[in-house]
Amino acid sequence: MRPSVSVPTPEPPRPWIELFDDRYGAGTYARLLDLFDDPCTSFADIAASYGVTRERVRQWHLQLRPDAPRGHQRRRLCLRRRQRRTLLSDPVFRTFYRHARAHFAPQQFALIPARTGYRRRSLWLGGAAVAIRTARPAATASDGVIAYSLSPRGRVTGFVYYQLTAETWLFLPAHLVPAAGTTFVDGPHSKYWPYRNTFVAPPPW
Repeated sequence: MRPSVSVPTPEPPRPWIELFDDRYGAGTYARLLDLFDDPCTSFADIAASYGVTRERVRQWHLQLRPDAPRGHQRRRLCLRRRQRRTLLSDPVFRTFYRHARAHFAPQQFALIPARTGYRRRSLWLGGAAVAIRTARPAATASDGVIAYSLSPRGRVTGFVYYQLTAETWLFLPAHLVPAAGTTFVDGPHSKYWPYRNTFVAPPPW
């Protein structure tokens, strides 16, 4: 979820930094590298910013980022970045990602391509298929305990994440969720309570 296209390069010769600082202002060499590392910034945009031709920018890119993506590959990386941003604009997926990223490294998230981007309600997480669902409040008892309706798990074979509120969730092994859905009473006596607000699934009961 946190892609980076920057390519490590040796420390640049001091003349490069001095040249850019003298000609374009302090810090412009570092800014140029940042622009190169953003695949959604075109060479035309960089050329306009520095007052040079696109050919000159291409030459700089070859010299300063010789192994970095370019051309069609750079545009594909830009498209993927925009699709990820669109995915994170979805409130349910964004909440799931906020909860999960505290427990999983970025490389453990594997998005599933869709026709116009990525699937919003499923992905691979730590090598397991995960369905992303919202739980609907069904009733509130006199003691304030809320019961939630859990929608069907679908065909997922790994886990189901249910968003209860902005700060609470369930992360259930899929085989524990009935195919037709079920109800979760948000209290310690619920059989689903050990799966509340944790991504470390206890042994099946």
